[in-house]
Amino acid sequence: MPIFPHGAELLSTLEKESRLPGPAANLSLLKQFIEEATAEQIALCLEALDNKPDANAPATFVAMCGVAASGNPEVFRKAANSDNWRVREAAVLGLQALGLKDLDSIYSIFESWENANLLEKRCIAATLCEPDLIKTTERAERLLGVLNGYMELIELEKNVKNENYKAFKKAMGYCISVVIATSPEKGKDFFEEWMRSPSLEIRWVLSENLKRDRLRKVDSKWVDAQIETLSDVE
Repeated sequence: MPIFPHGAELLSTLEKESRLPGPAANLSLLKQFIEEATAEQIALCLEALDNKPDANAPATFVAMCGVAASGNPEVFRKAANSDNWRVREAAVLGLQALGLKDLDSIYSIFESWENANLLEKRCIAATLCEPDLIKTTERAERLLGVLNGYMELIELEKNVKNENYKAFKKAMGYCISVVIATSPEKGKDFFEEWMRSPSLEIRWVLSENLKRDRLRKVDSKWVDAQIETLSDVE
């Protein structure tokens, strides 16, 4: 595997290979950077984070690499609150990389984020709702405990036009489907419990999850039944 260069050459290489501007950044290169980068290289990339580049600028990819490879809870938390959506995703990817090696480590990080705000909760949900981090019934149950608290938050939320709330809700609009696809029995039970909620916000989240192809691959008849039930109460 190639070794990343140092100094200014590193920055120019990452920008050149970033695939930005464009619809998708070079995530395969980012994941390689997570595995290979030195502390010096990571620190250099993190300087781009403070410059707050536009989401489609190649410099954003540099910041993404620094965030994802940092392994630093405070860096992840700062990135989770970024106005730049690609930087927010870099925090998720970096946390997932840690979780693949030690799932308890990222739960410990999230527990250290006292009074987590909506963007931080969005980061937590998006991080944990990764199939490779679920796999077992025990892990699914642990995750559903987190998601249940977030669904309660959505049910009670009054300021539904807040942009941070919208970002959080959007993530919840697919997270539950990941759990169902990975652990169908536990996930379906969770989903059906929340089907009882009269909240329009909750019903939106459930409806969005039902649009995911991964659920049809698991049980298309169940999906159709849930869609029909939601339609009956609208």
